[in-house]
Amino acid sequence: MWALKTISEVASELADRCREVRLSQNMTQQEVAARAGISLRTYRRFEQEKQISLERFVAVVHALNRMGDLESLLQPPPVRDLKELDSAVPKRKRARNR
Repeated sequence: MWALKTISEVASELADRCREVRLSQNMTQQEVAARAGISLRTYRRFEQEKQISLERFVAVVHALNRMGDLESLLQPPPVRDLKELDSAVPKRKRARNR
């Protein structure tokens, strides 16, 4: 349950999962790095030190053919009733100062 984990623990688990997927697909670190368009050093750092930029993480997920997993993250909130569908309320672009 990620809600109870630290950000570092979640990042570590994501790196571990990518490694498991890579191994299950019988891919080397070099193959994933090449398919993701990143250096081998960057990919190794991701698996070992659990550090990578968001853009490179997405590239790794794409290289592992798991983009569908990302697509399910942070879905828009469900519509509660038909009035919400009919209303022409523009989407918020910024949060208000409190």
